[in-house]
Amino acid sequence: MKYTGKELKCRARESMKGNYSVPILATVGIAMFAFLFTCITTALFGANGTFSMVLNQLSSLIFSLILSVFTAGIWYIYLNIGRKKPYSMNDIFYMFHQNPDRVIVVCFVLTLINMVCSTPVYMTQGLVTRIDTPEKLLQVFPVVMGSICLSMVLTLFVTLPFAFSYMLLIDNPEMSAGEALKGSVLLLKGNKMRLCRLYISFLGMGILVVLSGFAAYIWVQAYMQATMVQFYMELNGEMEQARQEEEPKQEVESLGPAQMDDYNAEA
Repeated sequence: MKYTGKELKCRARESMKGNYSVPILATVGIAMFAFLFTCITTALFGANGTFSMVLNQLSSLIFSLILSVFTAGIWYIYLNIGRKKPYSMNDIFYMFHQNPDRVIVVCFVLTLINMVCSTPVYMTQGLVTRIDTPEKLLQVFPVVMGSICLSMVLTLFVTLPFAFSYMLLIDNPEMSAGEALKGSVLLLKGNKMRLCRLYISFLGMGILVVLSGFAAYIWVQAYMQATMVQFYMELNGEMEQARQEEEPKQEVESLGPAQMDDYNAEA
């Protein structure tokens, strides 16, 4: 059974009722950790020069790979919430005990893809460095914005098939990074446009986030991740299985006393 984007969002809202605090605190904690690391690397390698720039980029890459294991831990929290299972703040460390190298490899592959898709932005960096007057800014602005938009669209469509790689690694401790990437592609076969429409459906909230000075970003992100979990659970058959298990229970509950006696006699 396929669910509409509206139905998936409704299920996500239901699952998140009273469950926002832990995933949001975990996300904020990791974001603060990332900000602190950025400040340290800027202080250490902020000087001009090729060597400092290389060290800065290299340290950022290594940190992002480590951070991906925490990110997978946050997905584990959302999966537990969606499945109505117990969860806690300690779950952000879960993937460190589940062969974290698999998560790191997936993150590295996705980072390389993002770098390739960001080529249009890199090509316009030289134009930005030569801006020294408002007139030049007006001339360059359309080109820069066009390259940014092009990079964003490329990144979205190229990385779309790998959206469920982390969740597959969480659910399958024996699965390798390559298998998770392939598994995500197979899971989304014929459903990529549905996922794309699901992303687009959050654009309105994205505008509200910008208007609020990004104050509501953390809640919208939690809502999006919970919706993604619901979509994943639909595609891997969990929802259908839960529905089939629930139907006999509902039928029994709807029986009257006499019908219940007949049902028990048949059982």
